[in-house]
Amino acid sequence: MVKGTDIRKALGQTVRQLRLDRNISQEKLAELGSLDRSYISEIENGEKTASILTVYKLSLALEVKPSQLIEEMEKHFEFNKG
Repeated sequence: MVKGTDIRKALGQTVRQLRLDRNISQEKLAELGSLDRSYISEIENGEKTASILTVYKLSLALEVKPSQLIEEMEKHFEFNKG
């Protein structure tokens, strides 16, 4: 079973990687997503749980679909099928 802390860390790693791939700072991502820079840092460090609204804002700021952000995040986990 996947724990909440694992999900937070996976989302944070995914957001950080997508942000770095686009060569933008936490400050710029925060501006693009109408979020606070310290909140971006807390998400990237797995310290805060992002709401679905925040995931949507991050997706828009990173120019990916929310489903793509989640799909990238899921790569950090192994899921049992069946």
